[in-house]
Amino acid sequence: MTSAFCPGHVSCVFQPVDSYDAMSTGSRGIGIRLNKGATATVSVRDDPVVNIYLDGVMETAHITRMVAQSLAPGVGFDIRIENDLPVSQGFGMSAAGAVATGICIADITGQTRSDAFAAAHMAEVTGGGGLGDVAAIVSGGDIPVRTVAGLPPFGRVENAGFSMDSLTLAVIGGELRTDTVLGDPVALKRVRDAAVDAMDSFQADPSYENLFAVSNAFSSDSGLESPAVRRGIERLKDRGHRAGMCMLGNSIFTDAPERDVWAVFGRGHVRTYRCASSRKEIVIRRG
Repeated sequence: MTSAFCPGHVSCVFQPVDSYDAMSTGSRGIGIRLNKGATATVSVRDDPVVNIYLDGVMETAHITRMVAQSLAPGVGFDIRIENDLPVSQGFGMSAAGAVATGICIADITGQTRSDAFAAAHMAEVTGGGGLGDVAAIVSGGDIPVRTVAGLPPFGRVENAGFSMDSLTLAVIGGELRTDTVLGDPVALKRVRDAAVDAMDSFQADPSYENLFAVSNAFSSDSGLESPAVRRGIERLKDRGHRAGMCMLGNSIFTDAPERDVWAVFGRGHVRTYRCASSRKEIVIRRG
């Protein structure tokens, strides 16, 4: 049995980029690498069946399944993934689970971390997951800035040079599937256009304050911001806090303490998670 923890990732800005090669496909953007994420535990089976359990429930989990089949075709595994944060809310849980699983399988089969990262990135960009989460997560920086789309060395990720020691993630609505947005050509063009200005602005001033400013401009200009997210961000600002939309989810990241988030949304109407940015390595445990 082998297990690994992988950090999650919030995208504050993203600019989808298509390429003829999956390793160069992905997104430019700005994000926050989190100290919460996904833990995968992998055991080899005596048959070719791949069973995947997400938070104790057996699921198809097609992206994680693609990782297993890519790294070890014909080999059976029991894969158990425990998520610290909800899926489909812009926290990079799909990518974190895929990377953690890939790291375990690569270790079991004598492959490299680079093999695992490539399999996870391939599964994400071809399977309808996030376009830049894997590249951001494996970069190791607190605030990864994806200046060239794709998985390094095809893509390029830089660290903005600051950390975010106290964050609250707030889920204020139902799941938002990434493919429902990325599959709409009109919405996709608006997102790409908004991202150009946001990336230029942040690269001119890569600071804590400007991260929130460009995130707010991007979520508004891209049309991704729901009325509930917009109202929540404004009400938190009225209380003296900074807040932005997590891409892509009905969720917010903010420097406000949980009690202020509860005051804005009502404690029974929001799920909150305390976290911080992180440079924590992806660590394997064997046992």
